[in-house]
Amino acid sequence: MSYDVSIKVMNVSKIFKIYKKPQDRLKQTIFRKKYYQEFNALSNISFEVKKGETIGIIGRNGSGKSTLLQIIAGTLQPSMGRIEINGRVAALLELGSGFNPEFTGRENVFLNGAILGISRDEMERRLDDIMIFADIGDYIDQPVKTYSSGMYVRLAFAVAISVDPDILIVDEALAVGDGRFQLKCFERIKSLKEKGTTILLVSHDLQSIRQFCDACLLFDKGLLLEQGQPNEVVNKYTKILFSSQESELEISNVDSFQGANARDNDQRTLESKEFRYGSGEGYINNVDILDDNEQSIKVLNSCDEVIIRMGVTSKKEIPKPIYALTIKSIKGLEVYGTNTYFQNFPFAPLGPEQNICIEFRQKISLVPGNYFLSFGFVELVNDEIIPLDRRYDAIEIKVLPQGNDRSFGIANLDSSIKISYL
Repeated sequence: MSYDVSIKVMNVSKIFKIYKKPQDRLKQTIFRKKYYQEFNALSNISFEVKKGETIGIIGRNGSGKSTLLQIIAGTLQPSMGRIEINGRVAALLELGSGFNPEFTGRENVFLNGAILGISRDEMERRLDDIMIFADIGDYIDQPVKTYSSGMYVRLAFAVAISVDPDILIVDEALAVGDGRFQLKCFERIKSLKEKGTTILLVSHDLQSIRQFCDACLLFDKGLLLEQGQPNEVVNKYTKILFSSQESELEISNVDSFQGANARDNDQRTLESKEFRYGSGEGYINNVDILDDNEQSIKVLNSCDEVIIRMGVTSKKEIPKPIYALTIKSIKGLEVYGTNTYFQNFPFAPLGPEQNICIEFRQKISLVPGNYFLSFGFVELVNDEIIPLDRRYDAIEIKVLPQGNDRSFGIANLDSSIKISYL
């Protein structure tokens, strides 16, 4: 394996044997008859992770993410294929793994250190930092079976980061902690990333995946479906979550959308890479951003007020339509989103082949930079969202500074400063 590679996964599969009854396990050892069913948790997975990369792993529950991480961490063995690891691995897997519930928190700290090959003397030197980060007080000397889930994950994360891992694996465990602790954890993850630690992060928080990760892997039903830039892979995942196989329709560009017959010439020359999908039973036929004179613009100043317009056409009766707008940063971070449902607009049913125009009057209170506008046309059916047409990253805009403003961050909150000399 190359020196600059931390993890190399080669044709890995994991097959579990599922028995209907406990006694079938005994029968299987005695008789030749097959008393189990095979479940393919992972099927022929291959990828590699460079040193210092932060890789997000996403997918629906049961897609094989946790199984893969357990194999990388060494707590499971693959049925086929192999994995090469270059460096010390610290893993924060599902709640409860790695700790003996009968031991105290302090005893588990030393136990985990021993598993990772760290001497007791070395763990003694790190104990104060672990206790400060975990912040569980005197509970450090109580059996961990008495801990709340929040206390448990505090101590587990503190131990994992204390051992100076070359590779850190985090499997959704941070979702248990409170907001303040999660912020502290992500700040530490950022510092580890800056030091060159390789990080594998499994999370259903897609914003975190977009914000922290250099690349992303998408799993579904034990298969590696997609790997690439976080924003593009998250878009694919969103399609899987909200599209059924029966009604799925993916569009690679505006003109290929079936039934869309009204096109603005501007839409053909968009610089953004649009991602589009939906059932096709309704479609967004044009989108635009306008100034007060209703002139189409793509470059504007921070805090300018604009009109964001979308035209839609229904192909059938739609009793409960919803229209949505999302603004994202260049990295895919959602900085603002709204829709007619959230703003308590009454549902106005649409008939077949009905055309309407929706306008969002929006103050672009963002710091200078490039941003993407995404649009949604969906319907509410039995409290479920059914996408008719979703156009992600349909328009790219450039926000320029307001005067000599040199603020930073994402939002431009247009602060004023007053100094009084007493």
